[in-house]
Amino acid sequence: MISPATPSSAAAAAAAAAVAPELARLETALSALVRWSESRHVRAEVARLAGCDMPPSALRLLEHFAAAGPMRVSDIAECLRIDVSTASLQLRRLRADALVSRSADPADGRCGVIAITAEGRRVLDAVRAARCGLLAEVFGATPPERLGRAADVLGLVQEHMLAGAAEPSAGGDRP
Repeated sequence: MISPATPSSAAAAAAAAAVAPELARLETALSALVRWSESRHVRAEVARLAGCDMPPSALRLLEHFAAAGPMRVSDIAECLRIDVSTASLQLRRLRADALVSRSADPADGRCGVIAITAEGRRVLDAVRAARCGLLAEVFGATPPERLGRAADVLGLVQEHMLAGAAEPSAGGDRP
């Protein structure tokens, strides 16, 4: 059942309608950015330039460890909103490649924590350098001040998305 509009919900709806064209433009641009960065040819070129070929899910895990530091597998799964068994499977390959390591949790020796290794950081640095190289090709003619503004806007988008993803919505998990 839909509840009747309250003054605050009506104001929120009016505010959303006022920015709807801008939100539509933002959604279109973000979708195009994600499609480009996740496309097979871009991933293949990044792998070639970085000298490593890993699935996007493995790179996301490495990036997560680089940003968040050591974590328990259950905490990793919760943060990434994946099943613990899925996280464990992905971590197994990273451990086999010596990109992450497992050690005892200092707070609870019965549990283990996973952390990125020096080799994992080296691989991640190579991947990021390869991505920057591709971006330099794409944005080569763009003035630095415009790139700075774009980076500022994307940073704001990232902040809002991370803040919005902190808690699942009442209707279920967010994507």
